[in-house]
Amino acid sequence: MGTKNNYSLVRGRRMRITRLNGCGVPIDGVASQVVTDGFISVGFTSQQTEAEDIEVTNANGDICVSDKGKASFNGYGLDITLCNVNPCLMEMLTGQPVVIDADGETVGFRMNTKTKTETVGFALELWLGVPGVSGCGGTSDAGSYGYLLIPFVGPGVVGDFTVENAAINLAITGSSTKDGNGWGVGPTSYKPVPGVGGAAPAQLPAPLDVNDHLYMVWTSVAPPEPTDGCIALNPPAITGVTAGTPGSITPAGAIIPANLAALKADPVIGDSGTSKPASAWTTGQYIVLGDKSNAYWGGSPTAVWKAGKAA
Repeated sequence: MGTKNNYSLVRGRRMRITRLNGCGVPIDGVASQVVTDGFISVGFTSQQTEAEDIEVTNANGDICVSDKGKASFNGYGLDITLCNVNPCLMEMLTGQPVVIDADGETVGFRMNTKTKTETVGFALELWLGVPGVSGCGGTSDAGSYGYLLIPFVGPGVVGDFTVENAAINLAITGSSTKDGNGWGVGPTSYKPVPGVGGAAPAQLPAPLDVNDHLYMVWTSVAPPEPTDGCIALNPPAITGVTAGTPGSITPAGAIIPANLAALKADPVIGDSGTSKPASAWTTGQYIVLGDKSNAYWGGSPTAVWKAGKAA
């Protein structure tokens, strides 16, 4: 039997969390996914309805009716222990609000008793090691991994922790898997398994059943690299830019150019873009770029993007 049919699993290599709406469907847009290796453990507790056995004895003490019941599977409870504090990840796992500093950076999170979390959820993907096996089948092998997907999880809460002369690890407890996932074959940018013949990474070969709570397969596709906090999922393409104090990139959810060089080179709104500004911006107008620097569309002698705010 090949590796695909018989494999052992060890250690957790990588974890990806994806933001879902109340119907279990991934949410496209800004800050909708995060990849991390900053976790210590993910615990799964099977939730079952216990079997109910029926047994009746007659007047002589002999069994005259015997029917063994069957336990029914209801899902899993999850406990996730983290070794890194990523505020955006904490918000995705709990549904609780993040804290924004004066510069607009996400620097923390809160736990609030009035926060409504009924209409939020997340999907959990884990990549596990397959010991002693490397390059196992297919023409684009990246290794050998176990791929575990939990497609629909309700948010949990930050559990007990102690501040002491030791590392402080935060645990998210109380999360449970749910029926009715809308994962399908996953987001178009998620390609965790090899395609036909192992030629290239691909989406799942068939949509998940809406009541799947766990999906585990072998894969030769390496896990994604850790992200710098939460990143966009299938963001819309940039279509234009509007002047202001500050101005904005359109449509909402499009990825803002990382810096002035990226802005100037953008094929749509850059210096030679198809939808670059038509006229010089007026005093005080600017946009904020991904690195938090400012830029404005200048006039004479050359109409190009310049650093700072319009004078």
